[in-house]
Parts: sequence; C-alpha cells; structure tokens
Amino acid sequence: MYSRKDSYYLKAKKEGYKSRAAYKLLELNQKYKFIRKDYKALDLGAAPGGWSQVALELVGTGGSVTAVDMEEIVGINASNFTFIHGNMLDSVIADKLETNASGGYDIIISDMAPKTSGIRIKDHADSIKLAQTAATMADKMLKKGGAFLVKLFDGEDRPAFVDELRKKYKNIHQTRPDATRKNSFEMYIVALSRL
Repeated sequence: MYSRKDSYYLKAKKEGYKSRAAYKLLELNQKYKFIRKDYKALDLGAAPGGWSQVALELVGTGGSVTAVDMEEIVGINASNFTFIHGNMLDSVIADKLETNASGGYDIIISDMAPKTSGIRIKDHADSIKLAQTAATMADKMLKKGGAFLVKLFDGEDRPAFVDELRKKYKNIHQTRPDATRKNSFEMYIVALSRL
C-alpha cells in the first residue's frame, strides 16, 4: 500500500515545497528544458502550488507564473506570481488568463487529475478529458515555439491524444518521472516547439 509519507513527501516537507509533485517537474525540466529564465508560465490546476513554486524558481525574477485552480493556493507571495481563483472553463476566468498572457505564454503546464474512482477505465477517460481541456487552452494561449506539459492516467486513448498533439508540436515525449509513485498509472506528455 502507498504511504503518503514516502521519501519524496518527506523531502518536499524539508525543502519547503507544497507537494512531492515539485520533484516531477524539476526532473522533467532538467531533462527537456521547457521552462527557462524570463519565461511566462501558466500553471493549470495548480493547487496546492508545488509546480508553481518550481516554475517561479526556473523563470526567475524576469519571468512570471500565472496559476489557476478552483482551490486556493496560499503562501506563495512572489511579486511575479498571479493566482486566479476559479474554474478555467469559466469564460471570465479564461479572459483573465488571456489578459495575463499579453502575447502568449512560453510554457503551459498541467498536473490536473480527476477525482479517482478506482475504476481504471473511468479514471483514464476522465483524465484524458482534463488533458484535452488543457491542450485546448494551450491552442489559444501558447506562443509559437512554446511548450506544453500535461499529466494523464495511461490507457487506450493516450495514442489518439498524442497523435493530435503531434499535429501541433515539433517534438513529443511520453515519460514517467522517477518521483512518480511506483503503483501509479500516471504519465506525462511533453510537447515541445509549438508549430
């Protein structure tokens, strides 16, 4: 059985990250270099804020991070961090995200996951819907040449989802960071160089 307090959980506590997921983003970025200094980043489904913390470190003071979630994020007080509280599907929230982009985001990241039911096929289908929603946001708000990172629960619809991304991005990588729990069926799609 999975222990929430595994080594990554404890490391996150010790190093001040809001979640163990921070290490997944650090590892992925070390490998694929999709977040760089001075970038404008958008973090979809950002709570509790671990990915936003990492993104802020990577973009530095010359960049910015905009985060959106229906749950509050507390304790991130950087001047170049904007949190928008609400559902990104709401047109008012989407307008705010676009306004904040002013010219588009360099990188859009999504670690969103559905509430799991324990029924693998259902959880996969729900996660694909979220991933497609994030991809649609990227279609609207990502700069040409920008990158898109999205989590999904693996299953039969992944190849079709990836094929759609291949039409819009130069390079696609499908990967599982070391920080992913061993019994998890989540994986990450890294889409680089938007066409």
